[in-house]
Amino acid sequence: MSEAAGAPHWDLSLLYEYGSPRLEADLRKIRSLGCDFPLWRERLAAPDFSPAEFDSLLSDLAHIQEFSSRLSGYSTLYFSEDTANQKAQSFVGMVDSQLVELENSLLFFQHWWKHLEADRAEEFLRAVPRLEYYLRRIRAFKPYTLSEAEERIINYKDVTGSEALVVIYDTITNRYRFRTDFLPGGAEGRVSREELMVHARSHLPEAREGAYREFYRVFGEEGPTLALIFQSLARDWRVENVTLRGYRGPREARNVVNDLPEHVVESLLRVSESETPRVFGEYFRKKAEALKLPRLRRYDVYAPLAPAPEREIPFSEALEEVRKAFSSFSPRMAEAALNVYEKRHLSAARLPGKESGAYCASLDPDDAPWVLMTYKGRRQDIFTLAHELGHAVHSQLAAGRGIFQFHAALPLAETASTFGEMLLASSFRRKNSDPLVKNDLLFHLLDDAYATVGRQAFFSLFEAEAHDMVEGGATAGEISAAYFKNLQRQFGDSVELSPEFAWEWVSIPHFFHTPFYVYAYTFGQLLVYSLYRRYEIEGEAFVPRFLGILSQGGAASPVDILNEAGVGPLDDDFWKGGFEVIESFIKELD
Repeated sequence: MSEAAGAPHWDLSLLYEYGSPRLEADLRKIRSLGCDFPLWRERLAAPDFSPAEFDSLLSDLAHIQEFSSRLSGYSTLYFSEDTANQKAQSFVGMVDSQLVELENSLLFFQHWWKHLEADRAEEFLRAVPRLEYYLRRIRAFKPYTLSEAEERIINYKDVTGSEALVVIYDTITNRYRFRTDFLPGGAEGRVSREELMVHARSHLPEAREGAYREFYRVFGEEGPTLALIFQSLARDWRVENVTLRGYRGPREARNVVNDLPEHVVESLLRVSESETPRVFGEYFRKKAEALKLPRLRRYDVYAPLAPAPEREIPFSEALEEVRKAFSSFSPRMAEAALNVYEKRHLSAARLPGKESGAYCASLDPDDAPWVLMTYKGRRQDIFTLAHELGHAVHSQLAAGRGIFQFHAALPLAETASTFGEMLLASSFRRKNSDPLVKNDLLFHLLDDAYATVGRQAFFSLFEAEAHDMVEGGATAGEISAAYFKNLQRQFGDSVELSPEFAWEWVSIPHFFHTPFYVYAYTFGQLLVYSLYRRYEIEGEAFVPRFLGILSQGGAASPVDILNEAGVGPLDDDFWKGGFEVIESFIKELD
């Protein structure tokens, strides 16, 4: 048994056990909650409805939100640990259906609040200052809100339509198995996505090429079907948000949810589109030189400079590395990260049918978040662990904001996670005096910088183009051709592309799960470079400022939170400053 097999698996029974009397009782409770809360409707219409009653109503609403978050979270976690489990597949759909009934029973409150006269709304806001931002955000959506009856229909439609398609996409793609006979001396075998893509970071060029070719052989063969799912989701997104709600374009719907002005997002993507080919082009040329290649191939973008160590890093050692890195910045940060492991909320073990990738699910501000990843004993996995535990730190530090406001908006949701990776990289660099090791870590940092900044920005540019193409009736092949042109723009002449990468886009879950999410990664990484540079200059004085950003959660707009922390205006110069940090890493390379 490999040392990585020591990775833990979460204990979902701490939430529920499938089929247990407690779970069945709580599923029944959904119905009673859906009947009880509407009793407030009559009081809202009364002229003597008081601020004290408003506070009491919000407490009832928070209780319902906490309850439904735990049930919905459990169904998602249960499905994630084995996406081939038919019981889990059915259970997700059943829970979603019941929760949409509950959500529909609450709609009257949001409609009342959005349309309440301004003076009366301000009176109620003064009674609950702790929830001011949450309540003001609800009112901000008034221009995009339909009638209560129409909103009910959309909620029903999402469960049986877009959300069902996402489950189908996950079920199909997590079922894929890939051949391994491309490996030197390799026999015919079948492995999961996670197991295959280990070889994309192999020191053997033929193994990297074989892994990518096999990966996109499978996704390419299935591409038209997966593209059909995407096309359906893109049409659904446009119909709901542009045609019905009145947003000016598909991406604006996400910007408003993120509470980010359009000009900030445009600035971020404009600078990223301009700087990525130049800055990362220089890096890719240096990497090709280090690998003794005339030009980097797309297969080689994440290639290591040397063979990986033969031993797998035990999970206990990986967790200790993360603990030490976080503790060097703030013991509070390390304590929050370890809390996830100690509460048995971490699934890092390799399991058949387990969802690929990694995520952190924060269900309840009074409990530790739940983290899913697959640990294989590589250094890259330690960085993934630091990233996801960083998310967990963020939500725990913001727990005092309550169920409505402890989740950070997407643009700030990557702040703690990417900062955690920077702390880990710095810790590794401090304790290794060997120039070759330090250089290797720099290459790792730059690989991640490309993956999080340049790649995600161009994903976002493609996504906007793809949504417009779907509206214009484009075929799967035409969308793939557009994606390949997107790759050519971001790599320029620094990287050689192969035609199978035209199907890469159908393998990106975020395009299906959360439209227009991906620019948050670019935003978060460039922001963290700026924040980390300040930490290096200010030292200990910076720590409370950073923890203050995290403790805000979603209790203010991203722009206001950053302004309060003294971060400069989010304009072209700010984003260029992040690219300057990347350039400083490139200059350090020997």
